[in-house]
Amino acid sequence: MVTIYDIAKHCGVSPATVSKALSDATDVGAKTRERIRRAAAEMHYVPDSRAKSLSGSRSWSIGVLCQDGSEMGLRHYFFAAVIEGFKKSVERLGYDIVFISNNVGDMGYSFLEHCRYRKLDGVFIVNANPDEEECRELFGSELPMVMFDYVGENIDGIATDSGMGMKLLYDHLYDLGHRDIVYLHGDPSRYITQARIAALKKAAEERGECFGEQQLIPCAYYSIRSGEQTMTALLNRESRPTAVICSDDYTAIGVLGAIRAAGLRVPEDISVCGYDGIEITQLMYPQLTTIRQDAAVIGQRAADRIIEALRGEGEKKAQQGQLITVDPSLIIGMSSGQCPQ
Repeated sequence: MVTIYDIAKHCGVSPATVSKALSDATDVGAKTRERIRRAAAEMHYVPDSRAKSLSGSRSWSIGVLCQDGSEMGLRHYFFAAVIEGFKKSVERLGYDIVFISNNVGDMGYSFLEHCRYRKLDGVFIVNANPDEEECRELFGSELPMVMFDYVGENIDGIATDSGMGMKLLYDHLYDLGHRDIVYLHGDPSRYITQARIAALKKAAEERGECFGEQQLIPCAYYSIRSGEQTMTALLNRESRPTAVICSDDYTAIGVLGAIRAAGLRVPEDISVCGYDGIEITQLMYPQLTTIRQDAAVIGQRAADRIIEALRGEGEKKAQQGQLITVDPSLIIGMSSGQCPQ
């Protein structure tokens, strides 16, 4: 089995330099670091996690929390892609990921207790309810962490730029002649819901329009069934909208089904837009107009932020609660078209 001593001898450097280079330490020159990492790959070096954990206070494991009331978990295409991006980034630096749960056997651990049981170095919260007691307990811990679609006083967040995403959708529909637009939003108490509603109202104001409360329609996140039910109710209103913006692509799939079941056409009668850009929506008919969130970049930047905190490079920022934003892009599919006359 290849050791850091073998790599050190091969590269003509000290074992300490090899250790630092493989941990991506900043006090090793870029060229030396790259030469050592290349040699390690060619020699098929595999880090010994037991030795690493004994040599310092780290376990070299980072937790991933993906759990909420929708029960989608890793079955959600977008969240799975975010986690994959995160996994690739931390594994490159020698870390393992551990999925956090409050349902480990019959031990009855809270999220924080599970983290401590596994001696985790940090946590990436992909999907959870930040208002629940167990999340608040986790937020108050000493663990470096980042949460997707949320930022708090003592926790960093990462999210797709809501202002840009909602403006792209609203402007697209506005330019197609739509004025009677509704937004099917998720849980109104969630940070990301409030951010997107505010962004949508601002986008409308910039076009000289007012996005009123009657245009904001509650609908569960990530639920095809809820999308169907909510859209069916909308179609029974005296005046139906000409365009629907959905909080996520799963909801949009349900909305499309309800419109077809009512004997109406998309986009000839009603235009539909989603949010996430999951692959399946680009393979179905009609291809969905949606906002693409860059899952790989979100996962990578979340990993970078946690690693920064572990190295002590971002301690002050972590205490302030920093929001890292990732630019979205608009995918124009066949589900949006000119407003019917």
